[in-house]
Amino acid sequence: WDFCISNLLVKTGLGLSVGIVASALIFKRKSWPIALSTGFGIGVSYAECQKTFNPTAIPGVKIIKHSSSTSG
Repeated sequence: WDFCISNLLVKTGLGLSVGIVASALIFKRKSWPIALSTGFGIGVSYAECQKTFNPTAIPGVKIIKHSSSTSG
C-alpha cells in the first residue's frame, strides 16, 4: 500500500503542476487543463496499483505454476 499511496501523490502532483503550467501558458487560465491532467495522474497511478495487486490482469501475462516433482 505504501508504494501505491506514494505513487498516487507523486503522479497527482505532477499532473496538477503540468495542468497549472498548461493552463497559464497555453489555455489562458482555464481550469479544465488542471482537472484533466490531475485526472490523468490519478488514472495512471490507479493502473499501476492494479498491476501491483493483480499481476494476472495485465494483458499478455501468463502465470505458470511451478510443479515440484520429486524424482528419486
